[in-house]
Amino acid sequence: MRIAMLAAKVIILLLGLATIAHFALVKCNHPLLFLSEVQGESMQPTLEPGERIVCVRVGWQPGDIVLADVGEEHLVVKRVAEYEDQQVHLIGDNEQISCTYWVSPQQIKSVMLCRLAVPSLHSTRALAKSPDGT
Repeated sequence: MRIAMLAAKVIILLLGLATIAHFALVKCNHPLLFLSEVQGESMQPTLEPGERIVCVRVGWQPGDIVLADVGEEHLVVKRVAEYEDQQVHLIGDNEQISCTYWVSPQQIKSVMLCRLAVPSLHSTRALAKSPDGT
């Protein structure tokens, strides 16, 4: 009985946090948090297609998994390989199929904070936009 009560409290807390995060992401032009869904297999085996991640707007360093604007329809999830001559080299963990990109530091929107262990209640793709709404 105590475990069920604790589980219910955790679920209520998570739903409350998700609600707050949702409104913060939707209403803010420069969100601190991004919710994103991994598209494709380029980050396997680290991240699987369809997996949802939480990213935060903080400084990045080589080795970090980031959400970046590379000029495609959606932001992409890639790993920072190196920083050289004011350009950031982004790669996927699946070298057999991944595209690599050289971008400016400003194109990196956020750093992966964690994975979501529970499925979201709605699609997060629309929330994974650059701060200017594109």
